[in-house]
Amino acid sequence: MSEIHTFVRPETTADLAKVGEHYAPGFNKFDPGARYVYANGAHQLTLFWSEPSPAEIAGLRDRPVAAGLFINGPAAFLLYQIEDVCEWSDVAFNIQLLPAAERAVPDEAPGDRARLVVTLVDAADGIVQGRRLVSLDKVMTQALRHVMVGQIKAGFVHTLYDIAVQETYARFPDTDAMVQAAEVVEAALG
Repeated sequence: MSEIHTFVRPETTADLAKVGEHYAPGFNKFDPGARYVYANGAHQLTLFWSEPSPAEIAGLRDRPVAAGLFINGPAAFLLYQIEDVCEWSDVAFNIQLLPAAERAVPDEAPGDRARLVVTLVDAADGIVQGRRLVSLDKVMTQALRHVMVGQIKAGFVHTLYDIAVQETYARFPDTDAMVQAAEVVEAALG
């Protein structure tokens, strides 16, 4: 008889705004888009959508999530999809864009699964509409850790980062094409 691997599902960090609260007190509106950071022991993907529908909010909680990673020099791109809710999309990042005091490198050991907190914020009013915690695949966990360690070691030149982002978007007509060239693409658990 084979054993089934289970893991304890950790809670989200206490410093995150709760559903129904302002994402960032003092800010009532955000530009639509996405933000990705690693903080408080979890990867955090925040989606700023204009007036998300009830179906989108429900889908954030229930539908399968996939994540991927594409790297072009100093620019890395977190690729993400929520089945039937959000087609493949991306957000560019470099850990050195964060203030030095906020930079944290993931410390998951090989074989561990990292946490990804996906938060949906209504860009029109800044209210958190939904949140979900999923577990990233072991390969994706190590790929994100590896790219962030590399970004710290490489130093940072903002102009080169901007060029890498522009070059990537010029090379790929959409995120679906970027997914085809990604270093890793995996389904998340949870």
